[in-house]
Amino acid sequence: MRGLTRLFLAFPLILQVPAAFASEPGREFSGEAVVNTRQGRSRMLLTLVANRFTPAEELQSLATVLENGGQFALMAALEGRRDGQLRLGATTFPVALVVVEPLGRDYRYLFLTPRRIRAEEEILEEDSRNYPFGIAVFEVDRFGRGEGRLHVAAALRIDADGRVEVEDYNGVDGTIENIKQVR
Repeated sequence: MRGLTRLFLAFPLILQVPAAFASEPGREFSGEAVVNTRQGRSRMLLTLVANRFTPAEELQSLATVLENGGQFALMAALEGRRDGQLRLGATTFPVALVVVEPLGRDYRYLFLTPRRIRAEEEILEEDSRNYPFGIAVFEVDRFGRGEGRLHVAAALRIDADGRVEVEDYNGVDGTIENIKQVR
């Protein structure tokens, strides 16, 4: 059983923060990850840090890589990038993309790790290698508070409309609760 989620990203209409936007998007957030695992639900502290927001031109180029070469070509294109970090409990994961989209006075964020987010000790089956990404997607209001989704083992694809889809491995995913902007 695999879950499919359409992301807010429409790469051809890539997300940009307009120069006239009143406040700057946040760069560090804390919250609590609630992850569904085969052993049940697990709660862990989560911190997301953006060192750099990915510009629209780069996202368009990466969307072309994904569309033409698939997720493993995208993974190769992201190699070595350190646009931020995701800390889950005591484990830190490098983040290769940080995308921000203004929503009126609020923001939507996407943090993408070029590897799965290990939320449990279980060893996933062989076909889990086809789900190489970890993704956190969340929205915060003008006060820096919000909620979101945590995709711990995900594959990316582009649908016929040019939108990015996220497919979770075997329903292993979660939510992000009590998000607060730290800085």
